[in-house]
Parts: sequence; structure tokens; C-alpha cells
Amino acid sequence: MELHAIERSADAFQQGLTGLRIQAVAERSFGPGAEVRSATELGGGMYNTTYRINLAGRAEPLVLRVAPEPARQFHSERELMRAEYASVPWLAPIADLMPHVLAADFTNQAGVRDSYPAVAAELSALAS
Repeated sequence: MELHAIERSADAFQQGLTGLRIQAVAERSFGPGAEVRSATELGGGMYNTTYRINLAGRAEPLVLRVAPEPARQFHSERELMRAEYASVPWLAPIADLMPHVLAADFTNQAGVRDSYPAVAAELSALAS
């Protein structure tokens, strides 16, 4: 896998994932045959660590969002990604404007913090 990560200090709020962890999320989300071809960490966010992922056999890239480690979160932020995911059905009237969530993993069985991959129409602009 080709991994493009943002360098951060060890005490930075956002912490990236290793290529092995990103692959584990893909396999947990899409099955053991999922193959991550590339992962590019996207900057600009202030809370989640976000990647553009290219999977073998899939034409469009995905966005993988990973919550911060629980120890780095304020008490009021705990499970914030889970609350965000739970709110998606309430946003049905504007569904065309929202990312389409393909999977969510809040089990930590992939050895990764809360995460979910999603695909959105605007990702075609990120692919270049």
C-alpha cells in the first residue's frame, strides 16, 4: 500500500494510523479480500483523522474518518463520532448532500479507534 501521512508530533491531538491499521479497517468493513491500494491523509480537519482511500476493484475513492484516541478527547467529546453516525437518518431530507456511509466500526476489533469509511459525490475532486 502507498501511504501518504501528515507528520505530527507525538503530543498532537490528531494521530495518524499505520498502513496495517488502515488495511485492518478495510478488511473489517469490506471483508478479508479488501485491498487498500493507497491512503492519503487529508489535512484541514480539527477533530477526526481523515484519509482518502483507494481500494482495489473500486473506481471511486473513499473517505475514512477515524476518531481521536479516547484519552485525547474531552469528556463531552466521548463517542462523538458515534453520535454523528446515529444522526444520519435524521438528515434524510438532505441525503444528496451528505456522504454515504458504507460501514461503521465502533468495536475496536480491528485495533483501531472508532471509524467509518464513506463515499461522497464530491470525492471525484479529491481524486486528482
